[in-house]
Amino acid sequence: MGLYSSLIGRKFKHIAGKKYEDIMKHYREFLLTEEEKQIPEIRSILMPLDRYVKNIPLELYETISAYEASVLLVYILDAQVFELVRQTLSPEASEEFRRKEEVMGEELLNNVAKKLESYGLKVQRRMFFGNKSDDVIRMAENYDMLAISKNYGSEITKTSSLSPLVLKIIQHLEIPVIVY
Repeated sequence: MGLYSSLIGRKFKHIAGKKYEDIMKHYREFLLTEEEKQIPEIRSILMPLDRYVKNIPLELYETISAYEASVLLVYILDAQVFELVRQTLSPEASEEFRRKEEVMGEELLNNVAKKLESYGLKVQRRMFFGNKSDDVIRMAENYDMLAISKNYGSEITKTSSLSPLVLKIIQHLEIPVIVY
């Protein structure tokens, strides 16, 4: 913990004595290390989108623009859902569902890209079939930050303020994450 620990230790050495050492030992995982105090350099941001991402707050655009990073907007069409629709209804119904989802995805990608570009950011767009959580986790390894909606993958409920997919994703990443 370096400098801060020694300063705190000297300041409270006569007041708390052994009690302070016990607190430091028991709550070590909640205190920042010197490496964690370093602000990472953000050059690239991954921003996954889907049908559940409705309103992106203006503050997110402003925050992302402060980094002057390139942004990849990715719309992942859930391959398992399309296969399920194909098996339960028909191949035609699955194809119609795919077309509607692609149109909705393109519209969302274009709207968000225009907004980010208006803040002077370089934006790339990508749409593909895949697994919404596994592909985001895999892709995030090549980015400095993830910006993800709390609704990504499913609607939020009264009992949980984050979708289960978002929880899974952020638990597997070691990069900074903005959940909006």
